[in-house]
Amino acid sequence: MRVNRAAVAIAAGIAFLSFAACSKPAAAASAAPESTPTATSQAATAAQGGGQATQSGDQAIAQTASAVTSSSANGQTGGASAPGAASNQVPAASVSAAPKPWYADSLEKLGFYVFPNPVDVGDFTVQSPNGASMSLSKAKGKLVLLNFWATWCPPCRAEMPSIQKLWDKRKDKNFTIIAVSVGEQKDTVTKFVADNHYSYPIFIDPTGQLGTAFNASSIPTTYIIDKTGKVIAGTQGGREYDSAAVLAAFDELMAK
Repeated sequence: MRVNRAAVAIAAGIAFLSFAACSKPAAAASAAPESTPTATSQAATAAQGGGQATQSGDQAIAQTASAVTSSSANGQTGGASAPGAASNQVPAASVSAAPKPWYADSLEKLGFYVFPNPVDVGDFTVQSPNGASMSLSKAKGKLVLLNFWATWCPPCRAEMPSIQKLWDKRKDKNFTIIAVSVGEQKDTVTKFVADNHYSYPIFIDPTGQLGTAFNASSIPTTYIIDKTGKVIAGTQGGREYDSAAVLAAFDELMAK
């Protein structure tokens, strides 16, 4: 499994968000009051499979992710440290004073960091718990919500019903979801999805490598990818994704 150095590029733009983090001991699955560091070595020993970033996109991914972790966003409801994350502090990249993209105001009001210019992160491939593959390139022509999460993470679990409602309302349009469980086995994810009756597209990243490439040092970490396959915005912390404001902003992006 390859994760490109370019993947470290997304991380270079987001000031780390200040939030009421959930905490769990590294060896436990229950939530606790602070942050949850989980050793990279634990993620590395997980079952093979999951996410892979192409070498041509790694640096772009890393810089983009760094930007997301560095920005202050509104409406955040919490985050948890994800498996495979080496550090919660990522230096913010310098940002040019370019004119704001046309969608910036609406996404910033929703609590997203908006990149001054869309970031081409190349391609990556993930697998569903049942072994089906999905590549970002297959989603071109659709707006993509890329969401990194875990079954043990309370803020992730809190926002998932709203993601399901978003999927139910927009799945027949130019829209898709790539929800990636970070550092978990397929059996754990399969049972959780079945127990909670989620039907939106869910995938696994057992080693945590794709999550690390996208700087998902705290989860949930979420990106919006436009119809050309470029990352335009990102955020950390739980949110509600079925509000009228979110639906309107996403509809506008889908229409372009």
